[in-house]
Amino acid sequence: MSAERLLLLRRDGVLWGVAQSAVRAVGRPSEHGGGYRLRVGSDGGQELAADEVVGVVDGVPIHPAGGVMATFWSEPAGGLAVHGDTPLVVVDPERPPSFLRPS
Repeated sequence: MSAERLLLLRRDGVLWGVAQSAVRAVGRPSEHGGGYRLRVGSDGGQELAADEVVGVVDGVPIHPAGGVMATFWSEPAGGLAVHGDTPLVVVDPERPPSFLRPS
């Protein structure tokens, strides 16, 4: 288990986390009125879509996703965490889930 500084984002009511160190840019797309676009990954080559950027939190313990998660979740994950009383999936910035990709 490790602790990270996470940027928290919300998409369709679901809370997600991504290591703040992997975030290269945050902005609003000019062609859409709402939401955010985040560039993530070692080269900033991956794009995430978010309805809301919740904030950045320090020292969030990240647990490995483990084999049980694969039974219910077919996408790659960087781990699992809890912020307050809300569980969240930590995004693998090199392989973000399709749910967070812009449509």
